[in-house]
Amino acid sequence: MSSQNQSVKQLLKSFPKRPFEQKTLDDKVAKELRKFQSKASPDNVKSQWELVLRSEVFALAETEGQALQKDDAAYYNKLMDRLDLVLTFTEHDACDASFPFTILQDLLETQTIPSCSHIFSWIEAGASRLTKGMIPQKGKALILLRTLNDLLRRLSKMGSTTLFCGRISTFLSGVFPLGERSGVNLRGEYGPIWEGVIDVDRGDGETAVDSVKQGGPSDEMEVDDTADDDAKRRAAESKDREFYNTFWSLQLPFSRPPLFSLPDTLNRFKEAVDKVLPVIKEATTKERAMMGNRAASGHTHTLKRKRETETGEETNSSDYFFAKFLTSPDLLSLELADTHFRRQILFQLLMVLHHLLTFTKTAKAAWATPRNRSLQMDFTLEPADAQWVQETIVKATAELRSTAPGGPAFADTVNVIFDRERNWVRWKNDMCPPFDKEPWSEEVDGKGELREKRREDPEEWPWSLGSESLTDIWQMGYRDLTDLQNPFQVGDVKDFVKKIKQEDARIDMRKKTLARTAERMAQARGITATSNQPAAESSTPASASQDARPPITETNKPEMSPAAVASPAHPSLPPKPSTAASLSKQDAGSSLAAPSATVSLAATATPPPIPAPLQASVPPVDEQIQKFEENKQRWAWLTLRMARDQYLQAFWKCSHVVFALQQTRRYKVISIDNHHNSFPTALTRVAQLAQSAEIDAHKCDLTNAEQVRAVFEHYGKGGIWGVIHIAAYKAVGESVEKPLEYYANNVVATNSLLQIMSAYDCTRIVYSSSATVYGTPPKIPIPETTRLKADSPYGRSKVMSEMIIEDLCHAEPRRWCAISLRYFKDGTCVRDYLHVLDLASGHLLALDALSLESTIFDNCPNEARYKAYNLGKGRGMSVLQIVEAMRKATGFSYKYEIIGRRRGDVPDLTADPTLAEKELGFKAPQPLEVMCRDLWNWQTKNPNGYA
Repeated sequence: MSSQNQSVKQLLKSFPKRPFEQKTLDDKVAKELRKFQSKASPDNVKSQWELVLRSEVFALAETEGQALQKDDAAYYNKLMDRLDLVLTFTEHDACDASFPFTILQDLLETQTIPSCSHIFSWIEAGASRLTKGMIPQKGKALILLRTLNDLLRRLSKMGSTTLFCGRISTFLSGVFPLGERSGVNLRGEYGPIWEGVIDVDRGDGETAVDSVKQGGPSDEMEVDDTADDDAKRRAAESKDREFYNTFWSLQLPFSRPPLFSLPDTLNRFKEAVDKVLPVIKEATTKERAMMGNRAASGHTHTLKRKRETETGEETNSSDYFFAKFLTSPDLLSLELADTHFRRQILFQLLMVLHHLLTFTKTAKAAWATPRNRSLQMDFTLEPADAQWVQETIVKATAELRSTAPGGPAFADTVNVIFDRERNWVRWKNDMCPPFDKEPWSEEVDGKGELREKRREDPEEWPWSLGSESLTDIWQMGYRDLTDLQNPFQVGDVKDFVKKIKQEDARIDMRKKTLARTAERMAQARGITATSNQPAAESSTPASASQDARPPITETNKPEMSPAAVASPAHPSLPPKPSTAASLSKQDAGSSLAAPSATVSLAATATPPPIPAPLQASVPPVDEQIQKFEENKQRWAWLTLRMARDQYLQAFWKCSHVVFALQQTRRYKVISIDNHHNSFPTALTRVAQLAQSAEIDAHKCDLTNAEQVRAVFEHYGKGGIWGVIHIAAYKAVGESVEKPLEYYANNVVATNSLLQIMSAYDCTRIVYSSSATVYGTPPKIPIPETTRLKADSPYGRSKVMSEMIIEDLCHAEPRRWCAISLRYFKDGTCVRDYLHVLDLASGHLLALDALSLESTIFDNCPNEARYKAYNLGKGRGMSVLQIVEAMRKATGFSYKYEIIGRRRGDVPDLTADPTLAEKELGFKAPQPLEVMCRDLWNWQTKNPNGYA
């Protein structure tokens, strides 16, 4: 036993590097097996080999958690080596034929979903070896089927594991024959039994009579009339309640057809159907009449979204709300007014009626055998009842065809489903006979050579960009005429920097002007001091007084004394006209005895009286320089804000969506970007972080249709599966100043993109919208049903783009499917902040929901496959909360200033994400503290961004 253990370890140590030829491993295993041929009985040797190999596999499997944290590739390579060794030993008859499958069964139960995906990749690669000699419903086939079915039950049918489920189903369909009965309901089991509706008494029937007050004779007639009305109302309610019970009683035979074997069940069923069908027909007729009235009055049916009425606003619209699938007496009339609800009931009725036709005497003789007794019941449909069933089928089908919209198409689809169902039932009643056909041989009809040639891979296209001329131009370095242009982009960071430099130039000019003025003033003071020196010497300093002051002359006028009347802005400037010093100056012109104008020179006897003490004091700030500095700070703030927005737009949204896609290993990511506010380095780093294939990055502008078309042409028709459209201008305040640029970049470019997508059969799109489409909402938190009424050109550009996409889905419902994501990133006082990884996860979930297996569009009110979802936490957070969270994350105490709102901003944008959580599975678990921590972590490690 120990020697066998050493042999296995030696084989693993000398295991050939991948890829390798199987013969190399076969030779190594055969050499080791020959060493133990005569040491014990073959069965004992097999058991020992199986024990050693199993121990080796699961000893490695125990280390999965730690191994994946270090190097997942090394772990998976070691695991694949051991599985290859198990399969090779089995092929050399050293282990039981079912041994690899028992290993896989136990291994898949112990591993995480990502590891199971890698193990299943190994199963797919070795399918031909694993299934060699496998017989369905026996031996290792049962183990394989059970193992993969258990794995399917672990996986979700939606979300990130959808593709994995499809891989397993595809593998099973290729390994097992189409007639395999393992997944067929041969016992004829039905779904859950209808449990009926709950009859709840309202208890408010007497309110009308009780509200009548006692009064005089004039009130008696009103009481009698009220009593009559009350009696009529009670009779109507009783009739409605009776029909309500009759209507929902049909659900019991719908859910349990074997009940028809009980006496009188068919008669009660016929009576209920005969009561319900006329009511359904009346509802359909009423709906078609209302549609005709709208058409006759000039109202045409368009796909354009209608503006919803404001709170308190009256409306004469004939639109009405349809409640669905709610078993309440008060809502039954609304349910019957809903086309989709009536179609559901008619579809159920037709299913039961077609089922009843299989129980006529003739039909039962054709399919009833002792082998399918579980499908039979003690019931035979009599000729009279069969005639009623046939007539009811005709009526129900006619009702289906009369429903709108698309009634005939819907009825035809139902008929096709029933035709296929009849074939399926017949095949099941015959105990699922095999219907596989042998494949054609290569020499059938002499076309073997032609079919063989079709199996060969086509030659590689010599022109990487589609055509010879385009490839040559590209290789010569030419791109597009826009590469030779550098247009002025108002709102760019560089433009704000220019503004800052202009303010610096104004400050320098002002300082030079002040310096020249100060120099002239200093020279004037020097002349004044020289001329006044003799007068000062002749005076008596010790007895200087108000009476002994020198007379005021042209050289010592009050305005030349800066000590008392200096401007508060700067010593060299005159005071403002409204100040006291200015008034003193004016008085000095008319009366030379003004006391405030004769202080400075007489107060000192130290010659010469130069203004040295004034120069030593700190001069006040010049008002104009202060204004320029404020402007400079304002432009600097706008620069930082624009840089932050561009950084968030370029990295924190787009790059993280790419990262989320790369991590799934299910999508080949193609990036289209003009690098207006992003850097190619971001995508390179994303690919490194995701440890995945490189991203196909194309530098082009969405406003240039030819550039975008060239990208789609590169991958060909159908080569691009779907699009996540994130590119847009997004500054609310800037959009108010430059609406035309926003409509051109956000709306026109989106329309052009959709046209190109349609031309290349790419008909799935996730559109990055915004909560600004709601404007100032009437309700917080905001549900998706809120009317769209944006308050800024940016928000209106998002509304227009959403409407274009929705109209396209209405026009071509079988081709297009789309999702708009509205998230709450805009600059409001209170907003719904999201971690960027949670936001990226929402985009990934939306993209997955556009797959064919998705069911999110099943509840759409019409054929158009379009929905909009809010992404958020459902909790509003203020800017002050952000400041406090950043204070904790960075350790800095920020200063802030509360100012008025920007043009176009709304006070509160908080999402109601219930619909996205329910249908997409969206979650936003990261708190505000984690968002700020991660933002600061990235910023400190990349202080200059990607520049």
